[in-house]
Amino acid sequence: MTGSSDAVDPFRSIELPDGSDPVSKGIVRRIRANDGTVTVEVAIDGLGDDLAERIVEQIRGAALAMPEADHVRIQPLRDPDTDIDLPTVDHVLAVASAKGGVGKTTVAVALARTLSARGLDVGLFDADIYGPNVPHLLEDVEGPVLTNENGQPVPLETDDGLQMLSPGVVGGDAPTARRGAIAYGAVENLLGQGAWDERDVLILDMPAGTDDVVGAALEHVPVDGAVFVTTPFDASVDDTHRTVDLFEENGVAPVAAVVNMNGFDCECCGERNRLFEDPVDLAVPAVHELPFDRDLQSNPGGEDAPEAVVDLAESVESFVDDVLEAVPEGALDLRGLPPASQARQLSDELAAAEDGGTVSAVVEDPTAVGETIRSDAPDLLAGTERKGLSTTGGLLELTRA
Repeated sequence: MTGSSDAVDPFRSIELPDGSDPVSKGIVRRIRANDGTVTVEVAIDGLGDDLAERIVEQIRGAALAMPEADHVRIQPLRDPDTDIDLPTVDHVLAVASAKGGVGKTTVAVALARTLSARGLDVGLFDADIYGPNVPHLLEDVEGPVLTNENGQPVPLETDDGLQMLSPGVVGGDAPTARRGAIAYGAVENLLGQGAWDERDVLILDMPAGTDDVVGAALEHVPVDGAVFVTTPFDASVDDTHRTVDLFEENGVAPVAAVVNMNGFDCECCGERNRLFEDPVDLAVPAVHELPFDRDLQSNPGGEDAPEAVVDLAESVESFVDDVLEAVPEGALDLRGLPPASQARQLSDELAAAEDGGTVSAVVEDPTAVGETIRSDAPDLLAGTERKGLSTTGGLLELTRA
């Protein structure tokens, strides 16, 4: 956090429900003052809208009481502090499932190879310390992993330029007796110390479940989004719902889901046979179905990837382009603030703007936020323009009257 002890004192006087304050709790992360504008970065993931809104507005009030504050800007933390630094990687996407045996590794490898075939520089990390199967699906790589002059493990590289690291190619299969910090430490050392080349995307093949490794990875790895894998069985779908909730509670956006093995193509007539007719309903932007396919099991993805894998790759590319790289220069990114706090912040920005000036921000629901501002501050607002960036955000441009 920047600023003197005097700067954080107003926020220490705010009492949270558990008796702590936003500074000691890590909610107030950074304070900046510049030309009368006090900007407070807050980390409120997982608090729930009602509690988060109450805390944000208390923080806004405390900031307004600071002597140098003519205008207050509350910004949600978009780049949370993580212990693992991946300076050569632009974006990290997890492939996750609470259920084992649903084809998660197959989907992770197929997605990585297909993205690579589509021209992206892709890394693939096998975080399944208990059953590292990624090497078995990549026929054109062979260990062991070597280290460079700095002692860093050098990723293995496929013929098409995909880079991969796995515990399965560093001294053989990982012992399943590893648990807790020891198990996660083995993952952290290999991932964080890897000598990755410049990568557009790094795919993490997560272990099944919600155990220590998954929880620690969500806490310490800068994961931007997740693809969830399930079979159409009710138990698997229920577990996947919980997995989606877990990732969202940790600030990781859902990108898509894959319903795997919901059918097969008859070897006699070629007709597609579906095992379950009811669609799988998951709270994700896109759901893709993959049939059981022997070819996909032995050599997933790449230039000849099945149509469903290509569709999944397109969903991931859209997420990267429209969500992670979509904030125009000069626009505020308010995604993560409660909707009412987004509207309040933009009303304050309009009040501070010159007549006829424009305020731009990316929010989850630009229509709803724009209508709230028009209702609450009609005299300030001359016009609104909205542009959908993706299923998880949109650009809202407001013009002051």
